[in-house]
Amino acid sequence: MFSTPQLYWVGPDGQENCLPLEAGEILIGRKGDADVVLNNQHVSRHHAKLVKTADGYFLQDLGSTHGTFVNETRVEQHALRHGDKISLGKDRIDLHYIFGEVKPSKPGRPDTTKIFERSLIDLGVVLPSEVSDLEKISCILDFQYQWETLFTPEAAFQKILESALKISGAERGFILVRDNQDFGYAAGMDGKGHTLSQSHFKTSHTVVNDVVKNTSAVFMVEGLDNRYREQASIVAMNLRAIACMPLMGIRSQADTPSILGILYLDSTKRMHSLSGLDEKILNKLAVEAGNVLERVEMIKSIEQRKKLEQELTLAEETQRTLLPQTFPKVQNLNLHAFSKPTRYVGGDFYDFVELETGELVGVLADVSGKGISASLLSSMLLGCLQMQLRANVPVNESLNRLNRFLCEKSSSSRFVTMFLFTLDSKGSGQYISAGHNPTYLFRTASGDIEEIVSNNMIVGAFPSINYEAASLQLNKGDVLLAYSDGLTEAENPQGEMLGEERVKAIIRAEAPAGSTNLERKLLEGIHNFTMGRSQTDDITIVIVERV
Repeated sequence: MFSTPQLYWVGPDGQENCLPLEAGEILIGRKGDADVVLNNQHVSRHHAKLVKTADGYFLQDLGSTHGTFVNETRVEQHALRHGDKISLGKDRIDLHYIFGEVKPSKPGRPDTTKIFERSLIDLGVVLPSEVSDLEKISCILDFQYQWETLFTPEAAFQKILESALKISGAERGFILVRDNQDFGYAAGMDGKGHTLSQSHFKTSHTVVNDVVKNTSAVFMVEGLDNRYREQASIVAMNLRAIACMPLMGIRSQADTPSILGILYLDSTKRMHSLSGLDEKILNKLAVEAGNVLERVEMIKSIEQRKKLEQELTLAEETQRTLLPQTFPKVQNLNLHAFSKPTRYVGGDFYDFVELETGELVGVLADVSGKGISASLLSSMLLGCLQMQLRANVPVNESLNRLNRFLCEKSSSSRFVTMFLFTLDSKGSGQYISAGHNPTYLFRTASGDIEEIVSNNMIVGAFPSINYEAASLQLNKGDVLLAYSDGLTEAENPQGEMLGEERVKAIIRAEAPAGSTNLERKLLEGIHNFTMGRSQTDDITIVIVERV
């Protein structure tokens, strides 16, 4: 049996899914940004999450509308054990928490006898003579079977139209889908089962607009109401009967149902006389069509997310290439650096540049904000700073120019904290801490840690600032550690931060054994403390040791 737990479920299309659980948090919901996306209108956008602990995972409901259940008992949170069945929403979408490869038995095909009996009870038994009882119920059962065994939007729409035309006796049927504020062609069929292309697509705009406005169906199967008879589109098509129903569903980014499409039927002669059962069956078909559109929305959302993730992965690779691929070889100095964005790309950057004088220039910067916008700004600033430093512009003047550039090109809400330093082979140099958190200097002779606090304003706040450097001296065995605040603000599953004191404790314990050991132990310390919980901020570290 594997030590890694897994989440197993069967999708509505019969596809088996198995997700190994490794991350600190696993989000479950209907929205496309969830780790486990469940396409069901009774599953909330962010329904529940799994949170990793030392003993496994516990399940937490996120205030869902229809509840989260474990082994048929509703829970707010629950420590999961092997074999637990997690059920979500009113329809009880089941997921199984398991260790190893043993999977719950896959649900069999639905009992059509029970569906048939339930359909009779729910819908009644008043049936018109034009279509037999068996044919009407068969339309529902056949569609349910098709839905559960094979899903494509096109096939589902064709089946819905075929059933609706058979029950109503209409000559034409169309499914319309929302396109911004309008509704356009998605599928069409005539009463003989022939596909109607978009070139045949014509509807009564007045009837469609009324259905959209009132979000209720219109049935005029034995003649048109007076207010519709003289409408130009109805007269032009010589229509005598119309049935039009809204297709309701929940968009991937919404919480409440809205009209996703229209089921439209019309005829140049009277349709079948519809009983209460017929209208209920047609409305049920409209509900199923809404489910199809809802699922299409979800598929689009997932596809868009995949495309975005591909683009972000490329952006991550691009941003990584801007960071130093190799470090300069400066006599008597050992260099280390580590950077990990919150997700894909981030606003932290670091760089090392060896000047013609043999001096090393190092920088660690933290751009305000996270994500794409911060990464774009950090990449731009890194490029600008590199140009200044490689042109042998003094570090204070390089920062002056960078500050003016940022003030000109960015909004007032964008700023950068930065630790910039120079060192020669004897450990002598200068530093500028522009609004940055303390940098730690471990003195090997005494075992003490000196805090190098900010001595200048943040970059990007005021264009007229002149940055001034202070002296810096590393003696043999000393270790300098600069970091972004994502290090000290890293959280464990209980929400507790790593904090400065824990970082200092690691430095005191591990720096005497050298910078390579310190880097390894510091990264291990972050991993052990956070226990896999997702980062709350970008983490970047620069370590310099005088040897």
